[in-house]
Amino acid sequence: MTDDVRSAAVNFEAVKTSMSQGKDGIILRLALHPNECPPSLHTDWVGSRYMVAMVKLGDDDTPQIPDQNREINKMISQAGLLCRNPEFAEFMKICGFIHDYDPTDCEAVVADGLRAYLGIESRGELRNNSKAREQFKTLVEKFTRNKKGYQE
Repeated sequence: MTDDVRSAAVNFEAVKTSMSQGKDGIILRLALHPNECPPSLHTDWVGSRYMVAMVKLGDDDTPQIPDQNREINKMISQAGLLCRNPEFAEFMKICGFIHDYDPTDCEAVVADGLRAYLGIESRGELRNNSKAREQFKTLVEKFTRNKKGYQE
């Protein structure tokens, strides 16, 4: 499906001019320079549906990644790194989130245990699951305190 979407996509730069709420949802108005407007927009019927992906651009025309997205991306990376950390594996075992494991297969066992604890099927689900993100933050804080010698 991703290739189909990419091949069907129209690209243009636009400026948000207003936003309001109507009976059918949010109404977002964008201003396009006439040279930026894809010809198909002129001929498509009013009421045509579109899948929209938007990226905010900075003054230098580079994509501006929201701070929240950066934090979530770091969290997803951190989850991967922790699953390869033997100290974290031992912590997960002490907490009862995983059982005995073969050190050569430690990462997979810890990753399975972490996903089960967070109630997710993949680390990528942390993007849209705020409850799992909060649980992960709490778990990392407990792990950090445990490393420093504090007992729960």
